[in-house]
Amino acid sequence: MAADLQQLVQSLALRLDRSVAIDDARLRLLAHSSHRGDVDPIRAESILRRAVPPGVVEHVHACRDDATGRYLVTPREDLGLLDPRVGQPILQQETLLGFVWLLASEGPIDEAQLAALEGAAAEASVLIHGEFLRATASRDRERELVERLLGADSGERAAAAVALRAEGLFAGSPYAVLHVEIDRGGEPTAEEDPIALAAAIAAARSRRASHDVLSMEHRDHAVLLVAEAQPDAAEEAFLALGEALRTDVLRATEAERCWVGIARVRTDLAQAAEAAHEARRAARICRRVDAVGPIASIDGTGVYALLDHVPDDALRAIANPRLLALIADERRGDPLVRTLEVFLDTAGDVRAASELLFAHRTSLYYRLRRIQELTGLDLASGDDRLRAHLTLKIADLLGIGARD
Repeated sequence: MAADLQQLVQSLALRLDRSVAIDDARLRLLAHSSHRGDVDPIRAESILRRAVPPGVVEHVHACRDDATGRYLVTPREDLGLLDPRVGQPILQQETLLGFVWLLASEGPIDEAQLAALEGAAAEASVLIHGEFLRATASRDRERELVERLLGADSGERAAAAVALRAEGLFAGSPYAVLHVEIDRGGEPTAEEDPIALAAAIAAARSRRASHDVLSMEHRDHAVLLVAEAQPDAAEEAFLALGEALRTDVLRATEAERCWVGIARVRTDLAQAAEAAHEARRAARICRRVDAVGPIASIDGTGVYALLDHVPDDALRAIANPRLLALIADERRGDPLVRTLEVFLDTAGDVRAASELLFAHRTSLYYRLRRIQELTGLDLASGDDRLRAHLTLKIADLLGIGARD
């Protein structure tokens, strides 16, 4: 479509001996000719960034008196829009697809030129709508194959992986799966959430080439498969994408919280279902353990990834019950639990733990003795230290106590 629109613009610019541009309905630049003179700041920004600030979009739409006919966009010096523009809406029935623009500053526009402008808008409508239909068909096919790719049947998964690459719907580079889910503080998801979630996913997809992303949206979560051509930079790239995705989802859905889990990088597309499960587990750990943060790769969750495999009842059986009780008792547990955590995280280094806790060593030794009395643990024993450390992590995973 881009090449066809560019050819249309160049042809019209040559016929009229004027500058011509085509934008979509949100004023993102689709095609433009070379300019006959100086361009104002907004057109320069549009050419460089393919978009304009929201204030300009609002002004342009506010200038439309007639929903169907051409109109004049008046200058707004405060917005950097210095040249008046004549716009012909590009319509498919009553749906606005974009605009064809001429600069009024380049001289009078006669009836023949206005007729050519209207004809160009009609031709652009056919091109843009045709591309929309092709993209819709491609997206339907993508959904069908992604459902099979993430399904339970191994044969279907393998066949879907072959089809996705054979049909050019997904790149052949290494990829990871991202799982994003939203939460409204225990309340059911709102009716508009699926639409908002889909819009956020579409925004995330727009940051990558079309064949680098596959996605599937559900009511309260979505799954993305994202290709990365540079494996050395993959982890950083996926975390950055996860951050942008989370921001888009929170903005679009107005949900209270959002978590993004990221699977390990893989090369075999038929392993996408396994990766999706991994990403879902990472998101679940983000949800359950505040210390992990709202975005994490499965490898970034550390020992929690191992403990997450164990049922909650079994986790409680592994933990030291008296330490769990101390963690749950905020009055007694503070600052003893924090002291134990820092002591164990520093491998029992009393000097390092004292510095991190801003506590005198005498005070630290007293707290450690008190912990041993309350829990029955012997912190000189490697096995007991291991069980104590696991108990702290299990408490995080089970949501017992609240530790900073």
